[in-house]
Amino acid sequence: MSILSTFLFIIVIMIVSVIIIQNVIVPAIVDYQHGLFMSPDFTISPSKIQGLGLFTKRPRKKGERLFVAINADEKVTPIGSKINHCPGKDSDGIVPPHSIIPNTYLSKSKDKTTGEWWIIAANDIEAGEELTMDYTYTPDFIVKPNPNWRCPPQL
Repeated sequence: MSILSTFLFIIVIMIVSVIIIQNVIVPAIVDYQHGLFMSPDFTISPSKIQGLGLFTKRPRKKGERLFVAINADEKVTPIGSKINHCPGKDSDGIVPPHSIIPNTYLSKSKDKTTGEWWIIAANDIEAGEELTMDYTYTPDFIVKPNPNWRCPPQL
């Protein structure tokens, strides 16, 4: 009985350890690597679109300035580099079911005071939602997406 209880105890400890590692430690390391450790506003997690994505931790209002995406020296910020594009239509002209209409956009011009470019909420965004944008409308010094790749039109 003692060996069985010890074995079950070890299995429970292993399962709890895996859960803690997957849900606490790994996300903290990913956020730390991208300058978001302990951020009350954003987190980086696996994206349904591609790779890692940027997610808001709290609700956002349409028109709210979320963060600086491009510095005055025209370099994309670490957080700005994590905002995902939305997928376009596939070869049959159909928007894939995992497509996401962009919920943010880049400011139309740089801030006159700081020279920075901001990400702005295009509509109300719920907590936990991935932030997306259409890269087509970025400044000329940013590489553009394939011209055939467009986000679905906003409704």
